[in-house]
Amino acid sequence: MFRSLRSPDVLITTLAAAGILMITMGTRQSLGLFVSPINSATGLGIAAISLAMAIGQLTWGAIQPLAGAVADRHGPRPVLLAAIVLLALGTAAIPLVDSAFGLTIAMGLVMQLGAGAASFSVLIGAAAQRLPAEARGSASGVINAGGSFGQFVFAPLLQKLIQTFGWINALWAMALMSLAALPLVGKLTRAAPRAEQHADDHGIGRAIGDAMRDRSYLLLHLGFFTCGFHIA
Repeated sequence: MFRSLRSPDVLITTLAAAGILMITMGTRQSLGLFVSPINSATGLGIAAISLAMAIGQLTWGAIQPLAGAVADRHGPRPVLLAAIVLLALGTAAIPLVDSAFGLTIAMGLVMQLGAGAASFSVLIGAAAQRLPAEARGSASGVINAGGSFGQFVFAPLLQKLIQTFGWINALWAMALMSLAALPLVGKLTRAAPRAEQHADDHGIGRAIGDAMRDRSYLLLHLGFFTCGFHIA
């Protein structure tokens, strides 16, 4: 299964994308550790914090197709660089706000705009452009696994930081750790010939129309809708 990843260029591209996703997903999926400390320190209440996180979940999902469209037009490098900076800024701003509105802006918008724009759609798309067709399936699996591995790594690490240095310092440390994804962007988006050229590039409107007429696409999204509905 992974023979197609043995080429050094293929492996570097795949691991760079997986590493970026590990950092962005590890960061956003560990926010639950900070709910109680933020509530205790600010007195905002669980409802206000939960609302900010819910808006963040919506923001994270909504920005991905838009970021993908921008990356298709202007390339993934500027999108990913801007996304990682937004992720770091939003994370670092959380301890500085003392209102529900400020928390929603920092945690629910700025941070999640960054996390979403440096998530699956842009990363897998950028990797696919630089990989041969036979390597894309295995690479996609490895990149997706990077997101789960991020939670595996970040959750215990951040819990220890909270216990040792306090939640504010832990959040600032998390913001700094997110910047570790910046050099990986260079590895992922280095100049390389495209593995294939897409002959049917008719813009995002045509692409959405074609997708909405595809039964498999609709069934796939129905499954994800069910997943999102039960989590909400």
